[in-house]
Amino acid sequence: MLQIQSQIQIMPEHMKAFSFNEAEMKITLSTNGESACWVEATVAVPRPLSLAPDRSLETGKMLFGILSNGAEREKRVKIFANGDVYPNIYSVKITLFIYDESGAISERMEISKDIECSDQNAKVL
Repeated sequence: MLQIQSQIQIMPEHMKAFSFNEAEMKITLSTNGESACWVEATVAVPRPLSLAPDRSLETGKMLFGILSNGAEREKRVKIFANGDVYPNIYSVKITLFIYDESGAISERMEISKDIECSDQNAKVL
């Protein structure tokens, strides 16, 4: 049986609202299964955030390739904010598709990671 472990990091953890800025999301996958597998992922960000710096792009696809016993793969993707991003917590959704040796989808994993956009200039009362 295939066993995939995932680790997701977003740096920086907080983005500024009302300004153009970016964060980098790092997805690390590792396996300790006995057989090899092929892994693909889709990344979806909510509307005010984007996967492209100059236009709205809400969904992207990443190919991790073949993971064999004890292998570890890492992919990075940038998340962009523009002037329309309000202070809020946004949820980034990652869907992993794991294919077995026969080419059939053996497992589908859905993971979400929150990223906070805050107004650094706001005064706390």
